[in-house]
Parts: sequence; structure tokens; C-alpha cells
Amino acid sequence: MDPYRWSERIEPRLRQATERMRRLRGTRIPPSALRSLRHAFRCDHTYHSNAMGGNRLTLPETHAVLKDGIVIAGTPLKDHFEAVNLAHALDLIETRSREDTAPGEQDVRELHGIVLRGIEPLDAGVYRRLNLRMEGTPHVPPEATHVPEAMRTFGAWLAGVRTEHPVVASSIAHAWFAAIHPFTDGNGRTGRLLTNLLLMREHYPPIALRVEDRARYHAALQSSHSSDITALVELTLDGVERRFDEYERAAGEVLEPDMEASRAETPTRFSRWYEAARALHEALREVAARLEVRAPESGRPRLQTSELAALTEREWAPLQETSLALFSIRGQHQGRQVEIFFHSMPPVPDAGAVPPGIRMTAPSPERIALKYFSSAVPTGHTFSVSRDGLDAEVEHGVSALTLATELWTYAITEYLSPR
Repeated sequence: MDPYRWSERIEPRLRQATERMRRLRGTRIPPSALRSLRHAFRCDHTYHSNAMGGNRLTLPETHAVLKDGIVIAGTPLKDHFEAVNLAHALDLIETRSREDTAPGEQDVRELHGIVLRGIEPLDAGVYRRLNLRMEGTPHVPPEATHVPEAMRTFGAWLAGVRTEHPVVASSIAHAWFAAIHPFTDGNGRTGRLLTNLLLMREHYPPIALRVEDRARYHAALQSSHSSDITALVELTLDGVERRFDEYERAAGEVLEPDMEASRAETPTRFSRWYEAARALHEALREVAARLEVRAPESGRPRLQTSELAALTEREWAPLQETSLALFSIRGQHQGRQVEIFFHSMPPVPDAGAVPPGIRMTAPSPERIALKYFSSAVPTGHTFSVSRDGLDAEVEHGVSALTLATELWTYAITEYLSPR
């Protein structure tokens, strides 16, 4: 691929961005303000990025979906899943941005898998198998048979050492990925996530490309197909500068210190573990909602997930030695019912630095299909699953959605279906 080029006229803005980033890193922003900025951005990016692709949720509706977990009446369930998925993908890149290992091709596929999970499961994280033409542009992406090779090259660049300004490097990644267009759907959302991953790895704030700039954004991508990324860099700089403004305003506000938030500012082993438990909890709710909607109204099961137990850092230490009830799932259908309980499980002795697991139990032990009931140890945003009765075989990299789908499928098949 020919190297990308950009106009020298943007160099002063790039230098200014570097200076503003330097000043911000030396400024203490109250943790409560940082938390507020993060939550607001999570909603803004989710709304704008999804709206770029035609999602019909409004900004307030997106906020309600992410904050309260509700399904907006009269809105396709697909729009709801797109919001939840993209927010989870943002959580993942926030975690990955703090890791020492540079992102690569597999990270791109994992991000896309989250973007499309529960929507197009056969295409989630899978390269397209058909050739395509992109609407509104003469650019023709590589043929499907060439996509794996193109993505290997792109992934090697992602994982390599880059000398460009972080804003330029993130724009190159965005343009390059868009030119390959490796997936059947979800390329735009995944490309915008990649932009933010590269920015955050260099301590720049993530950005939300606004839906009202859609025409300008498409024009910038069109120019990038001719190797000129000037317009895309300028658009990215606009987003970075807006975020700088937000952070600088927060740094200038006089707020009371929030000691509890200060302790939580740096992610801990507990916060990472609890976020994984929350991801499983939310996935169980998502799958239940999808299964209920798909069932005929006359024979629709009632599938419920209880509230997740609220834990604090102070309660983390006891989890190393005792079990704690986290939540349960309950199903009712035509007079049949089942409740499955989820508990924390102390780490296995002599297993090294392994966090507590999550143990799943059912009310009738003699009827438990051991293939399905297991312990799941959170490992980032996936789980290492030990399946009882299989000689302690461990399956790594099991997503929360996969585990949730498996559990609800088991509950319905084993307990709620006629025998």
C-alpha cells in the first residue's frame, strides 16, 4: 500500500495538540469529574457512532439503555443491542489501551465480534466471504479472498513501532481499515473504535465523531482512498480539541475532593473482576430479552435476572476465602420454573495469582448436566471456563455473551421445556 500523506498546514495544530496533552497530563482533575467525563463520553460515542450507521436511538434513549438497561418501546431490538455492544467495546479498548502489548489483527476481530454479538453471530469477528462495492464511492475494497492477507499486513503495522504523531497514526489506522472493509457489517463502528484505541494508548482522550458531521466524514474517507488523509486528520483533531476543552474546563473547576473516587481512579484487580461479573450479568439480561421477544406471544417464557450484588473494594479481600451470592436467573414457562444461582468462588489453592471465580449452581443437583454447569474465572472481558466432569478441562477466551447464551439455553431445555 502506498504511504499516506497529509498537508503541512496541519502541523501547527498537531504541535498545539501535543502541548495541550503535555499540560493536561501535569494537571490534577478531580476523580469525580473524570468519572463524569468518562460516563458522558461512553454515551456520546455510542450514540454518534451508531447513528452514523442508521441506528434510530436518540441520545437520551441511548443514555437510558446504557444506564438503566431498558429496552425502548417501539424500537427494534437490534438498535438496543448495537448500543449495549458498542459500549462494551469501548470498555474493552479502555482496558487494552493500558496494556503494554500493542494491538494487532486479533484485537480488531475481537472488537468486531463484540460490535456484532447477538446481532449477526455468523459474521461477528469473521472476515467477509463475498466481494462488495461501497455505496457512494468509486473505491473498491480488496476481493474477499485477499482480505486475510490485507488484514495480516494491517495488523503487523498496528503492532509495530510508529513514528507519526498519535493523531496522524490513529487517522492512518482509520483510513487503512476503511479501505480494506474486511467485514460484512460493522466496519464503521470498528474503525472508529480503532481510532480511539490508538489515541488512548498515547494518553490522548478518545473522541466521538458526530453524526452531524457525517457528510464531512464520508468525504474525508473518500479522500483517504487516494492516500490523502489531511481531511481525516483535521476531523480527528476537531474531536481531540473538543475533548481537550472538556478536560480543561474540568481541571479549572473547584470541586470538593472525592477520596473514594480517588482510590478508584486507577483500575484495580477488584474493579476489573467486578466489571467482568457485570458484563456476564448484563449479557444474561440481553439474551433473556432476545429469547422472550423471539418466542410466540402465546407461549412466551418469563426470563428474569436478579440485581447484581453491589460490591466495594473493601469487600474484595473476603472473596479470596469465602463465597458470596452475586445474583440469580429465574425462568417460568407453562407451570415449570427454574432458578440458577451465581456465587463468587475463592481461587483454587496453589493456582498462582488467579482471581476468584463465579460458580453456577441449580436447585436440583441430580439433574444438572455437568457439561453446562461450571466455574468461570474472569480474565479481562472474557472467562476461563472449567467444565465439571470433563477432567478439569478449561476453555479460555469464552465471552460473556457465549456463556450467557449457553446458560439460558440449558435452563430452558432442561427445566422449562415439556418432557
